[in-house]
Amino acid sequence: MERLNLSTRSILLFIGSLMLLMQNLDKPMIYILDEAKNAECAREMLVSGDYIMPYFNGQLRTDKPPLHYFFMAAAYKMFGVSAFSARFFSAVFGALTVLISFMFCRKYLGEKASWLTAMVLLSSLHFNFQMRMSVPDPYLIFFMTAGFMCFYAFLVEKRKFWILLMYLCFGLGLLTKGPIAVALPGLIMLLFLIWTKRFHWAMIRSFQIPAGIIIVLLISLPWYWLNYKASNGLWTEGFFFKHNLQRFSDTMEGHGGFFLLPLIMVIAGLLPLGVFCIQAMFLAWKQRANEVLLYCLSIVLGIIIFFSFSQTKLPNYTAPAYPFIAILLGFLLSELEGMNLSLKKVKWAFGFYTIIAFALPAAVYFGLKADKNVQDAAGVWIWFIPIPVGALIGWYFIRKNELSKFILSMALSFILSNFLFFAKAYPGVYGINPVAGSLELLKNKPDLVYYKMMNSAYIFNMQRLVPAIQSQDSLSVYLKKHPDALVISRKQFEEEIQSAGNLVPVFEQKDTFENPITVIYKSVR
Repeated sequence: MERLNLSTRSILLFIGSLMLLMQNLDKPMIYILDEAKNAECAREMLVSGDYIMPYFNGQLRTDKPPLHYFFMAAAYKMFGVSAFSARFFSAVFGALTVLISFMFCRKYLGEKASWLTAMVLLSSLHFNFQMRMSVPDPYLIFFMTAGFMCFYAFLVEKRKFWILLMYLCFGLGLLTKGPIAVALPGLIMLLFLIWTKRFHWAMIRSFQIPAGIIIVLLISLPWYWLNYKASNGLWTEGFFFKHNLQRFSDTMEGHGGFFLLPLIMVIAGLLPLGVFCIQAMFLAWKQRANEVLLYCLSIVLGIIIFFSFSQTKLPNYTAPAYPFIAILLGFLLSELEGMNLSLKKVKWAFGFYTIIAFALPAAVYFGLKADKNVQDAAGVWIWFIPIPVGALIGWYFIRKNELSKFILSMALSFILSNFLFFAKAYPGVYGINPVAGSLELLKNKPDLVYYKMMNSAYIFNMQRLVPAIQSQDSLSVYLKKHPDALVISRKQFEEEIQSAGNLVPVFEQKDTFENPITVIYKSVR
């Protein structure tokens, strides 16, 4: 690898990352709620040709701005409407995130740390999972990461190019997930300037703020304005108040948690090497004279602390911290030998990881066995065996005091298990769901409606809209006009549905890892 020039190494890393992320990308089917709504919204944009108003099942969707819809629609045009197309650019942006993290770390912390940084990201199951989903987060993570890195490059090199590129990234971030893509980085960078005593008029002038505002507005404002006009402000109100302010101030959809949960999410999300996160952050603080370490630490702590105060807590919220904690981990792991730091110093963390490594296959087995809907798939626990095997090999190398092989045993065992997870375990388990089980029944049925609630994945996988009926009286009227109708609903509404007309259940299955039970009723004469 040392014989190859930087460009070749970077290209090989990008291709390797992309191949890993695209492995079995079309499996399982689009089923998870967020994936289903985003993928279908992009499909409806493509069908209607209206890229201003986001709709899901014909109803205004105010959850997210449109940039990821645009990329998905482009993939639909290239490859056709499919799960692969919906996830394609997520994988591309995931590979790009690995690439820029590698290049940034190499530039400021050295070759060895940069490869370890890439290894931290590629061995992380959650990073791989997040970068394979048809959601806006892969795009946001990339643009926030790139924006942060451009800011630091400008501080070091004073080249106008970097600061203007930063504004470009934040403008695209604003079009990806809204004000959080600008406000949170802006706050963190401001605090970093104050912390490093750079917050003065000459520095502020150098940031080309008027030009930056123009760039951000030119990228994002046209769509926001056109959408505001087209929806009479309904989308703007729903997005900014419900999906931004309310998510921060109130617990939404049951996704709450205690104050330290975001920190735990970051550590768990970057396993296996994430087990050393605390040590990496302490080392960065200890060597804060190395400003790039202080900068990465500021970003990591800023993101974690910000979402610790948020009342709604989800693992994807703190994922933008991954590239920067990966850099700190890469530096820690590259410096252990040079600092004459004995492996005994990391034994406690690795011991904790070993417990997790052996518990994981068991947790998968017993967890699936406990759910009657997926208990037949409990055998997928076998695909997690490389993880405890890697932990045992790691102990062998610890005894021999061989640091590089110790790290490789952890990372490669997880990368292998990730490969097997996406090849076998994930599609094997999530392929068992009511949408997959009932699609053939619903095929080519013109008189199809849903009553009050249904699994959102039906819409994308059938590539058709399904009218909603929200009251018992309306259902009765519909059934009189459509005697051969099929009605999708949930078990909880069974009494109302059967009182509305002569309906019998023809399909029933519990949603995967969820409590609701999907039921399909058929009208009989």
